[in-house]
Amino acid sequence: MSSKLPSWSDAATLIKAYQNDALHIPTKNGEKLNGLMVDADHVREIIDNPDHTIKKLFMVFGMRGEGTDKEVNLVLMGVDEDDKVVPDPAYDFCDPCPTACSDLEHHL
Repeated sequence: MSSKLPSWSDAATLIKAYQNDALHIPTKNGEKLNGLMVDADHVREIIDNPDHTIKKLFMVFGMRGEGTDKEVNLVLMGVDEDDKVVPDPAYDFCDPCPTACSDLEHHL
């Protein structure tokens, strides 16, 4: 289960540990994937599903493209009070960082 981090410095420590690790999940241009930007309206639409009581947001890795044009992505969907996946709506688009990073480096 997820837990709220006590402070931003704890989050920054986790982020820096990943960035400094040898694990390299490539983006389409071969750079290391640092994160994925998700549209807040899409998350709200999943959570505010009028037909289900969504208790969790499920993020599953997916792959977009082929060959050297492949990039890791996330499929986002809700999970209801019975721990069942609610696949409608589901979103399959996240903008990869380093292309879409906002100002993360400013805070590390």
